[in-house]
Amino acid sequence: MDAEAENEVSSNLTIRALPMSVRRTLATRAKARHMSLNAYLIERLTQEAETPTMAEAIAKLDSTRRKYGVTSEDVVAAVREARDEWAAEWD
Repeated sequence: MDAEAENEVSSNLTIRALPMSVRRTLATRAKARHMSLNAYLIERLTQEAETPTMAEAIAKLDSTRRKYGVTSEDVVAAVREARDEWAAEWD
């Protein structure tokens, strides 16, 4: 996807029943960063959308492990081995 299509506004968002205390807090944070509330919220929502959930991160790790033929047991064994080597150096 090219940059122009990436930044194209696809929709407006309406948030109903937002508590005024939440709105004030967000507006205060936006002002402190010299941003409009709209720009601040777009930045925060973009950051949220770009941060993978734990389930997404685990699925990606599982996919990578399957791709290279590494099992969970292999990973655990490698970590234990590294810990044992490290501990032996400090004993």
